[in-house]
Amino acid sequence: MASSSQKPRPSGVPEENVYTSMHWMIVVTYIVASAAIYLLISGAV
Repeated sequence: MASSSQKPRPSGVPEENVYTSMHWMIVVTYIVASAAIYLLISGAV
Protein backbone atom coordinates (compact mmCIF):
# COMPACT_ATOMS: atom_id res chain seq x y z
CA MET A 1 0.00 0.00 0.00
CA ALA A 2 2.99 2.29 0.29
CA SER A 3 3.22 4.45 -2.76
CA SER A 4 5.61 7.15 -3.83
CA SER A 5 2.76 9.69 -3.84
CA GLN A 6 2.38 9.38 -0.04
CA LYS A 7 3.14 12.51 1.97
CA PRO A 8 6.28 12.30 4.11
CA ARG A 9 5.69 11.74 7.83
CA PRO A 10 6.59 14.61 10.16
CA SER A 11 9.47 13.96 12.51
CA GLY A 12 8.39 12.33 15.74
CA VAL A 13 5.55 10.35 14.16
CA PRO A 14 6.30 6.62 14.17
CA GLU A 15 5.71 4.45 11.12
CA GLU A 16 2.99 2.57 13.00
CA ASN A 17 1.03 4.14 15.84
CA VAL A 18 1.23 1.55 18.62
CA TYR A 19 -0.66 2.17 21.84
CA THR A 20 0.87 0.50 24.88
CA SER A 21 -1.78 1.75 27.32
CA MET A 22 -5.53 2.23 27.22
CA HIS A 23 -6.65 5.26 25.25
CA TRP A 24 -8.60 7.86 27.24
CA MET A 25 -11.53 7.78 24.80
CA ILE A 26 -12.14 4.11 25.65
CA VAL A 27 -12.58 5.08 29.31
CA VAL A 28 -14.92 7.95 28.39
CA THR A 29 -16.97 5.65 26.16
CA TYR A 30 -17.41 3.08 28.95
CA ILE A 31 -18.46 5.79 31.43
CA VAL A 32 -21.02 7.26 29.01
CA ALA A 33 -22.37 3.81 28.11
CA SER A 34 -22.68 2.86 31.78
CA ALA A 35 -24.53 6.09 32.57
CA ALA A 36 -26.90 5.55 29.63
CA ILE A 37 -27.69 1.98 30.70
CA TYR A 38 -28.25 3.13 34.28
CA LEU A 39 -30.66 5.83 33.11
CA LEU A 40 -32.53 3.35 30.91
CA ILE A 41 -32.90 0.83 33.73
CA SER A 42 -33.84 3.40 36.38
CA GLY A 43 -36.39 5.01 34.05
CA ALA A 44 -38.07 1.69 33.31
CA VAL A 45 -38.96 1.05 36.97
